[in-house]
Amino acid sequence: MTPLVVGAAQFGLTYGRHQRPPVSRAEACAILSLAERLGCGAVDTARAYGTSEELIGDIGTSLDIVTKIRPIRESDAAAAVTASLDESLAALRTPQLGTVLFHRASDLSLPGAVDAVRAAVANGRVHRWGVSLSTPPELLEVLAVPDVQQIQLPFNLLDRRWFSPEVQAGLAARPEVSIVARSAFLQGILRDPSAATWPRGGQPDAMTVRGVLTALSTELGRSIPALCLGFVQAQPWISDLVVGVRTAAQLQEAIDQLATPLSAAEQDLIRDRVPAGSSPLLDPSTWT
Repeated sequence: MTPLVVGAAQFGLTYGRHQRPPVSRAEACAILSLAERLGCGAVDTARAYGTSEELIGDIGTSLDIVTKIRPIRESDAAAAVTASLDESLAALRTPQLGTVLFHRASDLSLPGAVDAVRAAVANGRVHRWGVSLSTPPELLEVLAVPDVQQIQLPFNLLDRRWFSPEVQAGLAARPEVSIVARSAFLQGILRDPSAATWPRGGQPDAMTVRGVLTALSTELGRSIPALCLGFVQAQPWISDLVVGVRTAAQLQEAIDQLATPLSAAEQDLIRDRVPAGSSPLLDPSTWT
């Protein structure tokens, strides 16, 4: 088994900093087939990912499916949750959803939302539930929910927010909650840092990050993508990481890069030399 979860946003959306179109059905088939053979634990999709669920359902897969409830805008949150689950079950052509996440942490506070998911777990339509969130304060709030089972959060080698004593204490108090990381490449910009794709005003700037990562890559004998994935994989509080891929070759490459974990000394070197990212850089929703 590998800790890699196949990120399937690109199965149904024009996505990421480079705004590439969705992958073809043939390539999605090749990705899912390879993921099954190589022991990936799951595929990650969402109601909000265009036709991603429908494509996965059409192809079929033995992978565990993680999907997300569409962001709730309706006044009746319980009905919205139920409708989203109905749509996901139909699109994915399955009688049970393996893992269902709220797409936004703020939706948990809507009256009836969590109860609707708990009811779906109780009647067997959902196996387990959790939350996709974005910030440490959201994490601490979600960790206070006693029956939450999985949390997905953004994390990469520029992101030091999750190392705060308060966050680490909160995680240590809930070891049974599975923590899944996304955004190891920060929507792709860390694979090959460039001023052309770097968010305006993001600090450190692209050339600084490129210089540091290039030097570390040479010194440690690992590619920049391998450093990005390896740093996330090395954190003991992270169980799995979501990596979006567009081809089966990219999936194979990512799994190969995870085959040799970073040592403690290599992790320390990255934390010492790679500067922490500013809040605007770490939050793609603020990019222009």
